[in-house]
Amino acid sequence: MNDNDLCTNLINIFENLLPMLSITGGADEPYYQAPKENEKAKIFFKENYPRSLLHEMAHYCLAGQRRRELDDYDYWYSPCGRNADEQSLFEKVEARPQGLEKAMCEAIGIKFSPSLDDFSGNPPSDEFLYNLNCAYKEMLTNPPPIARKVLLALQNINAIDSAYKSETI
Repeated sequence: MNDNDLCTNLINIFENLLPMLSITGGADEPYYQAPKENEKAKIFFKENYPRSLLHEMAHYCLAGQRRRELDDYDYWYSPCGRNADEQSLFEKVEARPQGLEKAMCEAIGIKFSPSLDDFSGNPPSDEFLYNLNCAYKEMLTNPPPIARKVLLALQNINAIDSAYKSETI
C-alpha cells in the first residue's frame, strides 16, 4: 500500500470513529482548526505523509476538551533554528504525543522514529528519549479515552487485514 492509500484508509477510520472531525492531507504545514459554529474541527497534515497524519491525530487525542476548542490547541510553535532552551521546551511537550504516535505506528506496522523538528543534526536528548518511551508505555497500558479508542481501532484493522492476508495466500 502506498502513502496515499494508507492516508486515505486512516482518514476514513479516524473520521468514522470521530464524526465531529474532518481530516485533510496535502497541507504545507500541519494545523488544527477548532470547530466553528455548525462546522467540524479540522486537522490538516503535511503532504500525504502517514506519519504527519498520525502525529496530528496524537495531538488531537491528547488535547483536552478545552484545548480542542482552540486553533492549534493554543500551542506555540517555534520553527527550526531554536536555541537550546527552546529545543528543550519543545522536547518536553512533544514526548507524550510522540509516545502515542509510536504506539499508533506499531499498531499499523509502520516504522517510527523520534522527531525533533530540528534539522541541526543534533541527536535527541536522553531525557527526550526516556520521556517518549515512558509515554509510549503509558499509551500501551493506560491511554486516555480518545487515544484508547483510536489505538483499538487501528489494532483491530491491522488484525483483520493480517487475518485476511493469511487466508488469501
